[in-house]
Amino acid sequence: MQDDGTRHGAPRSCEWALALGIAALACAVVPVVGDWVSAPLGVAALGLGSFGSHVADRDGLPGMWHGLVGALLGLTALAAVLFSVAIGALGP
Repeated sequence: MQDDGTRHGAPRSCEWALALGIAALACAVVPVVGDWVSAPLGVAALGLGSFGSHVADRDGLPGMWHGLVGALLGLTALAAVLFSVAIGALGP
């Protein structure tokens, strides 16, 4: 059986985006240290998710939704980090 080198599943960037988005959202609930970890993970999930979902849609590969969900989770984590920083700056 010959392998023609084509990938039949979701692009790796979609899979990584979903994993990083989940990790970013989980780290976003940890006070102080979670902000420093969650922000880069959220940015990576947002970038990989948008790129991967575009590639999956363009090439007709499955997994476009994995990329979109990863990007949305990354965006949610970034929003949580910005909210916590804003509340910290406006605090007493």
